[in-house]
Parts: sequence; structure tokens; C-alpha cells
Amino acid sequence: MAEQQPRATFAPETTWDLTALYQDQAAFEVAIATATTHVAAFVAKYTGNLHTLADFQAAFTDLAPITIELNHIGQYSFIPETTDFTNASFAQIAARGGQFLTSAEGDLSFFEAALINAPADVFAALAEQPELAAEIRRITRLKAHYLGADVERALTKLSSIQHAPEDVYVRMRASDFKMADFEVAGVTYPNAFVTYENFYQNHENAEIREKAFRSFSDGLRAHQHAAAAAYYNQVKKEKDLADLRGYDNVFDYLLDKQEVTHAMFDRQIDLIMNDFGPIAQRYLKHVAKVNGLKKMTFADWKIDLDGALNPAADFASAYDLVLAATSPLTEEYTREIKPFKEERWVDYAPNIGKESGGYATDPYRKHPYILMSWTNRLSDVYTLVHEIGHAGQFILSANNNSIFNASMSTYFVEAPSTFNELLLSDYLENQADDPRTKRFALAHRLTDTYFHNFITHLLEAAFQREVYNLIEAGETFGAEKLNSIMQGVLQTFWGDAVEIDEDAALTWMRQSHYYMGLYSYTYSAGLVVATQGFINVKSHPDEGVANWLKFLKSGGSLDPINTIKLTGADVTTDEPLRNTIKFLSDTVDQIIAYTAEIEN
Repeated sequence: MAEQQPRATFAPETTWDLTALYQDQAAFEVAIATATTHVAAFVAKYTGNLHTLADFQAAFTDLAPITIELNHIGQYSFIPETTDFTNASFAQIAARGGQFLTSAEGDLSFFEAALINAPADVFAALAEQPELAAEIRRITRLKAHYLGADVERALTKLSSIQHAPEDVYVRMRASDFKMADFEVAGVTYPNAFVTYENFYQNHENAEIREKAFRSFSDGLRAHQHAAAAAYYNQVKKEKDLADLRGYDNVFDYLLDKQEVTHAMFDRQIDLIMNDFGPIAQRYLKHVAKVNGLKKMTFADWKIDLDGALNPAADFASAYDLVLAATSPLTEEYTREIKPFKEERWVDYAPNIGKESGGYATDPYRKHPYILMSWTNRLSDVYTLVHEIGHAGQFILSANNNSIFNASMSTYFVEAPSTFNELLLSDYLENQADDPRTKRFALAHRLTDTYFHNFITHLLEAAFQREVYNLIEAGETFGAEKLNSIMQGVLQTFWGDAVEIDEDAALTWMRQSHYYMGLYSYTYSAGLVVATQGFINVKSHPDEGVANWLKFLKSGGSLDPINTIKLTGADVTTDEPLRNTIKFLSDTVDQIIAYTAEIEN
């Protein structure tokens, strides 16, 4: 694996083309100036003049294009910087956009106050308008915790300060974490955050895995106290806001936006920790046996069951694989995602200063943008098809919803992405005609889809729950306490299948999800929805696909429970989660059966 290079050294086709949003920074500035004028005109027209249903209907009509303008400006503000946090010009764009949005949202906050104080009959009539469904649900929830127009405006004006902990952490991770080179068999290997997570952690050479993990851990440890301080300020801020708004606890405050209950959050964590943990342990013990490992350390748990079969994957071939794997979702879906290569939606250059991991973002009724780092591994294809899952849902939702209804609840927002991963594994398995390749496909279903989304992020959530319980109890924490909590969570889940040491305890430093409220557990929640949808597609293809497309198109037009029912799942019960765990247990059984067939 070559050492990371500056962004300027990569070919343009490996980076995204942002001109679908704005031609350049000058056009971005023009957009801000135009939006500033539109916001001012809206404020002048409607301040003190919102009384009747007709008044509010006219205001929503005028607010829709302004909201789209703010959406586009917000997207362009943060997108460039995530590709290179060392770039001063990108930082300037982020700061400029952030300042404008803070000001604009503060100026527009009077409209939220007017909605909250609208006459009951007017508000009830607005609730009957389908294109406003998500916004009216949000205002209904907010009413019980509203602090008054002046306080809400002040909090909006302080939003950039409230995001400071996350900003500190993300910049630290992208620019400051330095991993030392390491040597194996006389060869020196460069290490970095992206390099380790995308390449070394599942390397077929055990010594390279081990030394890379130690180098990586040393790089994390050097910043653990600063990272702990940033995280403490994040959760303390959330607890203070929960108390200020009158929530019973910080969990209810953070889950309110997702429109789900504390009980659903706890069920997701507890069932997976207790019921899926033994299944995951059984699989890893099988991986250790196949690979001849006497013990499995945390440096080993991401290794492939059959590393010799792990093919190189370039972006061009991945494009064809994504289209083939998702073809069961009909021509309508393929037509919407097909331009992603030609139009350069994906920024996949693994350059210095880039945000690690991946994301997809959704400028309304423009095309989505996807960030990732390509290291020529099959796992990169899984990341790509995952983010294309988000992109497809963004497009279909925007095509079928107003700007006010376009966003899915974060409770199941990871369902479209993980569903696509299941399609990819299914395609790879069905293309194979021998047990070893079929086993390879199923193993990647586990490691690239479920281990990442169902386990890694679920364990983050189990860790978070303990941290928030500390804050609820009025306690504080530093790096030592966070290390202890994470180590305990990992040991509880993995039992004797994986050796969890002090380096493994630093895992809490690896994700920015902790700065996104209770988001980590939603990966497993979304994957439960995806698994149930996938099972339905396999058992009843026409009906299953039709229902899945309805789900993708629904956006936020319905509450989460009723949106998920479109797929045939009822998450008010534990049945979908138990079905998913059974599906995974059967997958492990089939992998072990394939191994027996290969050995015989």
C-alpha cells in the first residue's frame, strides 16, 4: 500500500464534479447573496402577518424555494472541505456557508414560532396537507419543548458553537492523527487512518495486521485526552439541552427527532448483544480455525475467511458490478443511479487530509455526491454500493416529495444502503458455481455488511448508552473511563472469541458518529428493515420489489413505523429483529457447511 499523496496528484476522474451545484466559488457567493435577499423579503412579508390558513399556505409556498436554496448552500459549504481538511480555500467555503446559514436560520426562526402559536384550527388544517406532513409532525413534537421565540433564535445563532466538539474531532482525525511506519520482513510500510481501516485491518499477512494495528493504536492514543474532552463537551451539551427543553432524559431528547421510543432503542441493543453475540462468536471461531489462528486478537477480527480469494477491484469494474447487483430493483432505479460514474458523483481519491469512511449527501433535486477512499479491495465495492443505496433513495424521495417531506427518519435511513449490500452479496453468490466462491460471497455478506453495520455500529451504540447513563447520573469522564467502557462492551459481545486488549479499547476514537446523537444504533435498525425487505424480495420478487420502491419513494411523508410497514415489516414488535438474527444464524450455518464441502 503506497503512502498517501496530496490531492493535487490524483486524476480528475477520481474526484467529484461539483458544478451540478455551483460552477465555482464565485457562483456560490452569488447564491448566498441571492438567498440573503430572498430571506430578507420573506421576513419582511410575513413577520406579524401569519394568522389565517391562507397566510400560512402562502408562506409555505414562498418558503419552499428558499429552503431549497439553503439546502444547496449547506451542501456546498461542507462537501469540499471533507475531501481535504488541509486546504485553506475549502475551509473558507465552509466558514462562509456556515456563517450565512446560521444567520439565515436565525432570521427565519420567527416562522417556526408562528406555527407553534397558530390557532388550533389553522394548525389542524395544515396537518391535513400531505406535502407538509414531516414538518407538521416536527412542529407538533417541538411544541411541548419550545423555549420561546427569543431563546430559540439565540440557540439558532449559537449553532456553530454547538457543533464545535464535532468540528474539533473531525479535524483532529483527518489531519492530526499520525500513524508511524512499521517494518515486516525488511519492508517498511507507511500507515495512516484511511490506510489502516481500508487496507491493513483485513490484510492476509498476520504480522502486517498486527504491526499495523499497533501503529494505528499508538497514533490514536497520542490524542486520546483531547478526543475525550471533545466528546465530553458533546454529550454534556446534549444533556444540558435535554434538561433545558424539559425532556425526562437525554435519550428521549435525542430519540425525539427519530420519532421512535427509548424502548425501541434499548431493544435493538439488548437483543443483538445477547442473541446475536453467540452467533458472531461462532463465526469468528470458524474464521480462526480456517486461517490456522490459535487465538484471534482485535487486529484479526476483520480478516477474510478466505483471503486468497479476495480480488482486486478497480472503480470501473465496480461500476458495472453495482449496476448488475442492483438490477432487480427495475429499470426505474437503474436509470436514476446509472450516471454516477459519467457525471462524477463519487470522490474516491485516497488523498492526504481526507475524511475517512464514506458518506452520501443529497442536494435536493440535484444529483447526490459520495465521498469514500478507494484502495482496490472488494470492501470498497461494498462501500460504493452502500452509498449508492443512499443516493438512489435520495433521488426517488426528492422526485416524489416536497422539500419539507424529502428526508427519511434517521431511525431507518441506513436501510436503503444496507439493502444494496445484500443485493451485492446475493449477486456474487449466484454468479458462483463452486462452494468456495459461494462461501466467499456469504462471508462478505457477514463481514462487509453485518459485521460493519450490525456489529461495529451497534457496539458503538452500546458504548454510547453507558456514556449517556454516566451523564444522566451527573458524572464526568475522561479517556481512561472511555477506554474502560469500550473494552467492557467489546468483551461482553465477543466473549472468548476475540482477545480484547488496551489497544482495542481505543476503538471509541475511530468514528464521528458519537457526535451525531443516537445515530450509531440506527445502522442495525436500518439493517433489520433491509433484511426483512431482502427476504421479502427473495420470496415474492414482484411484490417485494414494488414494496421496496414505495419505501424508497416515501421520504418522510409518513412516520417511521408506517413507513417501514411499506416493506412488510412491523418494528413495533421484535419479530423483524429476531428474523434478522435467524437469517444471520442460517448464513453462518451455510458458510460452515460450505467449508465442510470444500474440505471433503
